[in-house]
Amino acid sequence: MFFLDVQGTLIGDEDKSPIRGAKELIARLNATNTPYLILTNNTKNLNFLESLRQKGLEIKEGAYLDPLCVLREILSPCKVAAFGSTQFLQSLEILGFGLDFQNPAAVLVASHDAFKFGDFARMVEFAQKRVRFIALHETSIYKKDGRAYPGVGAIMRMINYAAALKYEVVGKPSKAFYESALGLLKHQDEGAEFSKVLIVSDDFRGDLCGAKALGMRTALVLSGKISSTDGLDVGGLDFVYQDVGELLKCCVF
Repeated sequence: MFFLDVQGTLIGDEDKSPIRGAKELIARLNATNTPYLILTNNTKNLNFLESLRQKGLEIKEGAYLDPLCVLREILSPCKVAAFGSTQFLQSLEILGFGLDFQNPAAVLVASHDAFKFGDFARMVEFAQKRVRFIALHETSIYKKDGRAYPGVGAIMRMINYAAALKYEVVGKPSKAFYESALGLLKHQDEGAEFSKVLIVSDDFRGDLCGAKALGMRTALVLSGKISSTDGLDVGGLDFVYQDVGELLKCCVF
């Protein structure tokens, strides 16, 4: 049973093309009826699954989960103060959420490479008013155009330090997200449990540490956020691969 990350694991950070072995891995999982789920922290594209399929990744129905899927389960459409990319804000509006930076029912925070300190000041003000905060995920960093940016997890830690903020997380690596994923995996195999899952990701801190704490087996691929394990305490990981192509050669299905 597999949980598979996307960015840096199945597709490249820069050109977004499939990484070596990605198409073959999905095809092998399908051919062998091996239960799997694609887990992504995508918050920009409501048609992201279809875009992955168009790249040649033949992901089957019911084998995909992102934070927007979980958000719809815990928060009904309402007025929100949303911080993130234009695509994220547009996705929220399509889902029925309205933007309100005066009296929002909740504050939503997603990745964005153009945040300004004025945005952080607004977040602090909402936190001081004890408005409900929901982080769309809790990544430490993400890469864009060859540069590393602070992830939502890093930003939320900053706001927490500034205003003693308590917040919810709907994406990776929250327990709620992984439990939602496990529930979907059980549709493929009723015997699914965390101890039977191998999670594959390029995000050591943002994905794998939280998964390991839940009892999952963990595999780090060096095809995304990091290209070397130098300086990382990877003793708790089960596997380290250059990419999913190497994983495919090593795993028996």
